Amino acid sequence: MAQTASGRQRVHEILTGRGWRLDAADLDAGWEYPGSFGGQRCNPVADATPVPLQAYFSYGDDGAEVFCVVPAGNLHGSGCAEHDTAEQVVAVDGVAALLDDLESRAATHDLRALIECRYFGPC
Repeated sequence: MAQTASGRQRVHEILTGRGWRLDAADLDAGWEYPGSFGGQRCNPVADATPVPLQAYFSYGDDGAEVFCVVPAGNLHGSGCAEHDTAEQVVAVDGVAALLDDLESRAATHDLRALIECRYFGPC
């Protein structure tokens, strides 16, 4: 699903209207949901710490631009299904409904539980 400039603007308005933050340091990085983990923060360690709910534009296998959402949780299939996260390609028209679910789950994830799941075995 190729995105147009107006499609990108629409996504930006949807996300920022819901309280998401644009990564001003790297505009290609996309947006992050600050309510992830109940607003609690931890020092990020590449590929080790849980990731917050995030979204960005990328390119599909056919080279067309796509919009992606990564739920909050543990990357790379580590931990249990509840705490695992996997990139989802989303149609702009369906993003709000998906975010209703993902924002709620991201806000209630407990950082300690995510880390314990990743390092001490699936829940």
